[in-house]
Amino acid sequence: MSLSDNHTVTIKEVSERAGVAVSTVSRVLNGLDRVSDETREKVKLAASELGYVRNTIAASMKTGRTRLVVVIVPDVGNEYYTAVIHGVESVLTENSCYTVVFSSNDSPDIEREFFNGELGHIVDGAVIVPSCNDLSFYESLKKPLVFVDRYLYGDKLTGVVTDNYKSSYSLTNQLIIAGHSKIAFISGGCEFNIGSERFAGYSDAMKSYGLPIRDDYVCLGSWYQEHGYNSLKRMLESGDPPTAVYAGNNLIGAGCLQAMREAGVRVAKDISFVCFDDSAVASLIEPSVTVVRQFPTEMGKVATLKLLSLINEDEEFKYPQISVVPAKLIRRKSVAPPPGELEMEET
Repeated sequence: MSLSDNHTVTIKEVSERAGVAVSTVSRVLNGLDRVSDETREKVKLAASELGYVRNTIAASMKTGRTRLVVVIVPDVGNEYYTAVIHGVESVLTENSCYTVVFSSNDSPDIEREFFNGELGHIVDGAVIVPSCNDLSFYESLKKPLVFVDRYLYGDKLTGVVTDNYKSSYSLTNQLIIAGHSKIAFISGGCEFNIGSERFAGYSDAMKSYGLPIRDDYVCLGSWYQEHGYNSLKRMLESGDPPTAVYAGNNLIGAGCLQAMREAGVRVAKDISFVCFDDSAVASLIEPSVTVVRQFPTEMGKVATLKLLSLINEDEEFKYPQISVVPAKLIRRKSVAPPPGELEMEET
């Protein structure tokens, strides 16, 4: 039975209904640890029966926490980052926290403006796909942070990443064992791990077969569709285009497919094509595209659990500084031997 709507239910009344200490109720309502599942459910049931409404403002003034967590991504329209956001939100909701979503547009200046603004000061912490590669900036924030997808080398910040090197090596290997030696690599820059490690995987796979890495076949730039389109367009218009193309992410891959379509180049028949990232486009076009599938929702979840552990100063449960979420090679129909050449055996 609920109390009258005119009565403000107190935390003491919840503790009396649940038969536990006020401090225990406080821990449950603030999403803290060291409370058994049975007690937690008992407190939640008592609060629900009494119609208890948590005064978030008063609680934040007392604890110094707002239960607001920001997730910062370069582009909310990219399905990869949308999946990261979904993973973050699912964990925060389970822990009675609130999500603020912010798009940096891949601009370090915009990202800095957020943290220097009012909202940046009141959030309890942040899950970030960083746009800024200035380590000192993140260290100066003095706020719990967890990087996801992109990571800065040599720092002490926590992160969740994909096994970029191994996956990139395997993806390049798919083209090599099909008989290709003229393999283009079109990707974002190497400021973060995702660029440098994917390029290293491509380079080492080529070197392991004694294949040349041609400067005119390597294009490093932005992580957006225009870069994929413009880079491959130039190659196709050259006198010696590649027979295979590796796109560094889903947006670059979309740009490459656009350039091939406009030039009348057929995937698999004229040029073999692979992409580091799965997408609706990659799976639905004909022929479907061989990809490395990442698991961004899972990465968002792991990153948020790490962040909550940092915010709550949880000494009983420690995550590793860097967690690696494995990716998966998905073989489809976009890889074939070059015209007139036989497929090599995988070694």
